[in-house]
Amino acid sequence: MKRPASQYYWGDWRRDLALQSCSLTARGLWHEMNCLMHEGTPYGHLSINGNAISVGQLARLVGIPDRECKALLAELEAAAIYSTSAEGLIYSRRMVRDEQVRQSRAAGGAA
Repeated sequence: MKRPASQYYWGDWRRDLALQSCSLTARGLWHEMNCLMHEGTPYGHLSINGNAISVGQLARLVGIPDRECKALLAELEAAAIYSTSAEGLIYSRRMVRDEQVRQSRAAGGAA
């Protein structure tokens, strides 16, 4: 199911010291990644049709050189901003958690 919108917690973004410790460029990449993960399958994962988006693909999608993208991903990883699934997909813990809550509520409402 494609979602036209999602909740965005501005205060959480500003209060996340690990994220705020990253460079402005890395934070910008994380924002772009969140936009892509909103469209990802499974929801909250950096994927296209269930397949991991490579560094090269991500670089092209956001319009930066591969080398810069790799360095920015390393900066985000060092700050523990994202997680990686067993299948190798980068994902947003917050987006995945929010989706689990949404599905639980939908299932409860159907009952």
